[in-house]
Amino acid sequence: MVNELHTLNARGVKAQPRRSDDPQVTSKGGMAAVQAFAKHIGLWKWLERLLPKRKDPTQGYSVAAVVCAQIAGLISGGEGFSATEPLRGDAPLLRLLGLDAAPSAETVEEVMKYLKKVSGVECLNRVQRRLAVKVLGCLGRRQLLELGAGFVPVWGDGSVLEVTGKKFDSIKVIKGKAGQMCAGMFVGPMLTGMDFAEAGEGELSVVRPFLTQVFRGVLGPLKLVSDALVLLDSLYGDGPTFDLLESLRGSPAFIVGVQKLETAQKVMAELPESSWREMGPDPARGLTSSAYARAWIQCEDWKKKRPMICHRFTLAGEMVTNYAGVVTNLHHNDTRIIKLMKKWRLPLEETIWKLYGRKQALENQWKELLSDLGLHHPPCAQAAVNAVFYGVAGLAYNLTVGVRRLGFTDPRDRDMRLWRFRREVIDLAARTALHAGQVWVRLLDARDHLVDRLLSAMHRLARC
Repeated sequence: MVNELHTLNARGVKAQPRRSDDPQVTSKGGMAAVQAFAKHIGLWKWLERLLPKRKDPTQGYSVAAVVCAQIAGLISGGEGFSATEPLRGDAPLLRLLGLDAAPSAETVEEVMKYLKKVSGVECLNRVQRRLAVKVLGCLGRRQLLELGAGFVPVWGDGSVLEVTGKKFDSIKVIKGKAGQMCAGMFVGPMLTGMDFAEAGEGELSVVRPFLTQVFRGVLGPLKLVSDALVLLDSLYGDGPTFDLLESLRGSPAFIVGVQKLETAQKVMAELPESSWREMGPDPARGLTSSAYARAWIQCEDWKKKRPMICHRFTLAGEMVTNYAGVVTNLHHNDTRIIKLMKKWRLPLEETIWKLYGRKQALENQWKELLSDLGLHHPPCAQAAVNAVFYGVAGLAYNLTVGVRRLGFTDPRDRDMRLWRFRREVIDLAARTALHAGQVWVRLLDARDHLVDRLLSAMHRLARC
């Protein structure tokens, strides 16, 4: 409630240069939380040990130093290879990061191109999975199950990235949109691997190998295989994908779209009317009619038939009947499904579709990578070089997820977008000083509530 009048009293403003005896401050004091967390969980040691060394390790910047600077630059708001440029000359921030200088955009590009030649993407994805295991393990099983309605959501997806110019390689054209294809796999809020599709390949060729790697390298060590629910759209709905999912140890649950299959469309169109459960119109979703059914599907190249949950609907303003289907190994005797059916007061078919619909919300995580980290436009014409750069960006994203999820207690802070995290956490003024081998950070920001919140978060992160 406003109980007094607040008016504008515009004053003249003049600027003065910093005096020689004035202390240097950085406007990115909140990077202290990210750096302290990365050091605490051992990220920098992993990079030093797992990333290939440069040809002459005695000269220039080490690979780990370039990656560290690039991560800090991206989190701070920089984009592309030049993300490190604002760090140059920011002595307090460089001291906080453990760097005596920041690499130029040219040096960053040179290192990214070098890593392309020496399996840098595979190494970065290996570090990505280690980081995911650490953060997800600290989050705990209970919090992960809350994210996925009683399951730990596992999903893969791709995005066509906008490019300009004629020199870009590995161009894909999807729905009239041309660009390079980047794809990744997530477990809950954590990115566990990312790569670019090569010439003649697509999203499938990138994501399918990630499935095995994620179950072996992330869910297996965390003993979460039996809690996992793999959610994939209809692009993946084919025999090889189902064979792979069914071959994974622990028999994880999955729901995969299949409406792209001609067999699926034929089976659904030929179902007798008695098989459909009419649900009536659904104005909230723009449906004038909606019905669900169960059926079996077996394509010619499949070794066995599989259960399909079918959805028949008509969009508002249209007369065409649409069919969509998903194949799943979840059934009505699964205790988790029984619990959800009671909670949501829905029959099996709608429960499965509501679970599958959660993938659309999960895909919002791409927005942080593409929009908040500025990854909509690849910085290089070579897809293989961009894959290395995006691997580094993935580490930056995962670090901020760890800080947000483990450092803050308010759900609104844990779920904040990266742009807000940058504004309210990273962009705090601070002084830094080196004493007894440690960097001491004194936050000088006038917004005391933000300073107090950051300090509390750092105490929690130190206990992870």
